[in-house]
Amino acid sequence: MVKQENRTVITYSTLVIILSSVICFIAYKTDHLQASILSVFTPSLLALIYTAILKGKTGLRELFIKQTVRKIKIKWLFLSLMGIPLVASLAVLTSLNFDVAKFGFRSTQLMPQMMVVLFIAIGEEYGWRGFLLPRLMNTFNVFYSAMILGFIWGVWHVPAYLIGMGVPLQMNFMVFLLWVILGSLFMAWMYYYTRSVLTSLLAHFSANAAFNYLYILPEFTGSMHTFWWFILYMSVMMAVVLFAGRKDLCKVRNKEIRS
Repeated sequence: MVKQENRTVITYSTLVIILSSVICFIAYKTDHLQASILSVFTPSLLALIYTAILKGKTGLRELFIKQTVRKIKIKWLFLSLMGIPLVASLAVLTSLNFDVAKFGFRSTQLMPQMMVVLFIAIGEEYGWRGFLLPRLMNTFNVFYSAMILGFIWGVWHVPAYLIGMGVPLQMNFMVFLLWVILGSLFMAWMYYYTRSVLTSLLAHFSANAAFNYLYILPEFTGSMHTFWWFILYMSVMMAVVLFAGRKDLCKVRNKEIRS
């Protein structure tokens, strides 16, 4: 069973990267770069196809309904929605020497940006956290599963990065990959204690919203200063989380969830 799951992980990961690459290549060759946005739907689309083939309607119900509509404690909903924006806000305030009067939003326009951010989260999360993460956790502990998924998630971004779309371009890709791995750790933490894709959707949505509305990315600030603070604070937070939950997140596999 584990070998079959591992084959599914490898095949799914390979196909989702190839499909994203094809979409970005077509967008580049046809000079319609905005069409590369369609690549964000590849993780959830392939998860849907794989689940339909492997488990039929029961699997689809589990993936898209039972992993979304379930009882979740308020603390996890709050952390998933506000955790990354609060860390990002702290990074901005640090770069401003905590001069609250200078803190502001890059934009106050909600539409259509918020809808785009929401669609991106939906297009990715049922694939990454709904389909792939549980299969990785059948073999590895939460920490290793999140690290592996973070690397796959990062590589999946490479085609868009190469054509100058969908990824912050004024930073080294390895720095972006570091953020993706930290984000993967954060979302795996949420998922482990809730078994809900909803927390991953909220975390992904709120992270992209923070990047869109706060002065944190180098294309908005003119330097990497604020983003480095963000990386530092995220690293510290995840180090504390992993240390505090090391019996669950770093050593134990397939253990009954405690909250």
